Amino acid sequence: MREFFKLLLVVALTSLFIACENNSNSSNGFSKQGKAGSLDVTFSSTKSLTVGENSIDIMVTKDGEPVRGARVEMKIFMPEMPGMPYMESIKLMKPNGNIYSGNINISMGGTWQVRIFIEKDGKKYKLSSSIII
Repeated sequence: MREFFKLLLVVALTSLFIACENNSNSSNGFSKQGKAGSLDVTFSSTKSLTVGENSIDIMVTKDGEPVRGARVEMKIFMPEMPGMPYMESIKLMKPNGNIYSGNINISMGGTWQVRIFIEKDGKKYKLSSSIII
């Protein structure tokens, strides 16, 4: 019984943290940066990320210059947890000028792992990150 209450407390605190995080930037867009080998990668949205469909733009640069003609794929996933199955959404992003765009479906709130795979001129790059919804 004690374990049940501990689990309930963790879920309640996590929900509170997520609610506060979402409210703190609800009017702002979303943006996160990282490195994929020698590439700089920024993934962003004009709106805050929410449960459901989210429009994502990915900017890939090398030495400050946009990388064009790459194959860019975004994968978000949430590992399996007690009482919840593994969940993922994968999208091949479409080139749109200097960015790569697409919609990602986020099926529930929580911490999601993000992987962005980039292939250019036979070389493969990967950015690992996370987002909290």
